[in-house]
Amino acid sequence: MDLDSIAGKLYGVSPEAFTSSRSAEVRAARSAGNRQLADAVAQLRRPTVGAWLANQLARECKDELEALFDLGTSMRQAQGAGDWPELRLLTRQRRQMVAAFVSEARRLARTRNHPLSENSTSELENTLEAAVASADAANALRSGRMNVGLTYSGFGPLDSGAPLISESSKRTDRRQSSAPGPAEKPNARKQASPASMGRPRPVGSKTARLQPEDDWSKLKLDLDEAERKVKGAEDVVKGMQQEVNDVQAQCDALRSEIVDAERHLRETKRSLEEAEHRLLETTQADKAAKKEVVRAKSQRNKAEASLHQAMSSES
Repeated sequence: MDLDSIAGKLYGVSPEAFTSSRSAEVRAARSAGNRQLADAVAQLRRPTVGAWLANQLARECKDELEALFDLGTSMRQAQGAGDWPELRLLTRQRRQMVAAFVSEARRLARTRNHPLSENSTSELENTLEAAVASADAANALRSGRMNVGLTYSGFGPLDSGAPLISESSKRTDRRQSSAPGPAEKPNARKQASPASMGRPRPVGSKTARLQPEDDWSKLKLDLDEAERKVKGAEDVVKGMQQEVNDVQAQCDALRSEIVDAERHLRETKRSLEEAEHRLLETTQADKAAKKEVVRAKSQRNKAEASLHQAMSSES
């Protein structure tokens, strides 16, 4: 089994079972003599609850997620064209689809007897919205191998998120339009810069002057994205702090196990010393008993000989 297969298996289990399952895979790889694979598996990080739920959606709702990714492509096209009314309409659709996916994630969490906290819900929402905004984020979600949620602001380069496990999961977005996004390499048709998209065009420009209504719409969208970025970053910090607390608890538990094991080892050594002492005493007593048997047998033989001799003299 290769790393990609093992990662796909591990990121399908619950966060609580991840560490023990990963340890079992590491031991199996080492037993098979593949230390390089064992080391690579050991580096896989336990997923947060939000990332785990996103991975479950990637497994259970593949077709529905592709529709969400298509919506992201349409939004990038609308922004590139400066079509703010269309972008407002698509933004409402995005909110509806994200809400539907969150509801489905709650259902999946219930079927797996796993609680879904407010922080985990926010982390999942941010991941879904990032997948709408960026084809790279969509590929990360599509892989189903994330260990932390994604955060994103605007339609530019992805600012943070979980790395993909293997190169095979970084495949190109099959449904992405030929129109380039701001994060892609431009072609002959020059993309309008973010700084210029909200300003009126000079008279005679090929692009029509933006109406004030569209200006306000774009600023409102920018503000919404900025607020979402702040909230997403705060949620990531909370999630990482929870992971730190979980790892600290595991360390404390392991230290306690070590203390118990050392105490048990001392008690076992003491019991061994006592047993060895009893063995020595028993061995010595056994030797003394055997000597006494030999002496008693010798005395018996002498007595028998004397008895025979006396009986022979009387005859």
